Amino acid sequence: MKKFIDATIGRWLRHLFFVLVRTYYGLFYNISCSNKHLLQDAPGTLILATHVSRHDGPLIAAVFYTTMRIRPTVHYDEYYSWAQWFPMYVAAAIPMSSPKSWPVEKRQERKAYTLDVIHKVLTNGNSVLLFPAGKIRRQPEEVVHPALSGVHEILVAEPETPVMLLRLDGLGKFQPAKYDGFWSFIGRKLGRRHVSLTLVPLTDLEPGSDLTAFNQTLEVHLNS
Repeated sequence: MKKFIDATIGRWLRHLFFVLVRTYYGLFYNISCSNKHLLQDAPGTLILATHVSRHDGPLIAAVFYTTMRIRPTVHYDEYYSWAQWFPMYVAAAIPMSSPKSWPVEKRQERKAYTLDVIHKVLTNGNSVLLFPAGKIRRQPEEVVHPALSGVHEILVAEPETPVMLLRLDGLGKFQPAKYDGFWSFIGRKLGRRHVSLTLVPLTDLEPGSDLTAFNQTLEVHLNS
């Protein structure tokens, strides 16, 4: 029954949200995206993205909506926030992490459950969007904490998973802001902010390496 609802009402709601979100970003951002067609030839891709602003998740989902269904990962607290739960649910976001107040055993069970969900999503040919840094950057460069193990554990369990790196430019606090003349007809000098997304295959991550070395390599790629 749940699958039927997702394939009917859920699909219609996702398309409605896509139209609304894409229209909003089309009015205020001049968005370009390179290589998104690569996703069509790589079902079940793990997309690792830089995290430069709070707009990243919905913007990426809207840009890639007509190319490939993407299941974004979000923090547990964000997913279960009363103000965000419904759109997160419709978008089939995957809540990661868990409250630190939980017992260790419960947190481990939750982590295993989440990894199982991600495995099923990738096996079904859908893509998963994940921000390796785990939070919006508070400095010019991405920082992947040595203890963050999500990406590593996914690839250890599924080493053949195709991986792509998604870089966002022009949107973050520490990125240059440039604007077009879209709103010049009403006398505004600043039009839409230029934002670029670049998708590139990532083939040299070694899930067999230890977590610290793996995260260091990942951090280098995110900042390259």
